[in-house]
Amino acid sequence: IEFTRDHSCNVCGMIIVDFPGAKAQIHYKNGKYDTFCSTLDMFLFYLQPDRPANIIAVYVNDMGKADMEHPKGYWIDAKKAFYVYGGDIMGPMGEALVPFSDMKEADLYMKKHGGRIIMFGEIKMEMLKPN
Repeated sequence: IEFTRDHSCNVCGMIIVDFPGAKAQIHYKNGKYDTFCSTLDMFLFYLQPDRPANIIAVYVNDMGKADMEHPKGYWIDAKKAFYVYGGDIMGPMGEALVPFSDMKEADLYMKKHGGRIIMFGEIKMEMLKPN
């Protein structure tokens, strides 16, 4: 889905479109979905041991294509994305995990902003540093 001012973050309650950086959404088998103002908040939700079991898809913005200040569209499968973690850019809620569909784009971003490239399955709760 594309976010509007009617969408708030499932974790922090902020209006999603009011903040820069990659956004996320989780879709369920029953047609419902949860929305997130940042990849950090999505991972804080997703990595909980009691997360919903009926997840069918997790999407994030491809920041190799989307505008960092106002990302729209360019939704990619979060589980296949390359994330730059630990760079000099912070997200609206703390640590930024900046997703890319292309490893070369992630590498260019990492060289400019620092950090390291990790995959979805490598992200652990102890790595997340919310504000």
